[in-house]
Amino acid sequence: MTYQKDFKKALLSKPHVILGKSGITEEFVAHALKLLKKHKIIKIKTLKSATQSLDIDELANQLCIATDSHLLDVRGRIFIISMYPIKKKINPISY
Repeated sequence: MTYQKDFKKALLSKPHVILGKSGITEEFVAHALKLLKKHKIIKIKTLKSATQSLDIDELANQLCIATDSHLLDVRGRIFIISMYPIKKKINPISY
């Protein structure tokens, strides 16, 4: 499978882990790292109580920094991170 197909598979699947009201803890980071090593791309759902203190984008960026991963997508309270960045294909413009 290609990496972009893995992204689509993660996008359509259930969340791998749920971020609760305790926020980003050492245990959560360790669990996310274990899942990243296994799946390469993981989907994380955050509860409403976790987003009261910080914005969802800030939470996603903090987790990416803690796990040394890349943020791929944020939709509502769900975000997808991966070990490697996905390079978008740019189609050349023909004149």
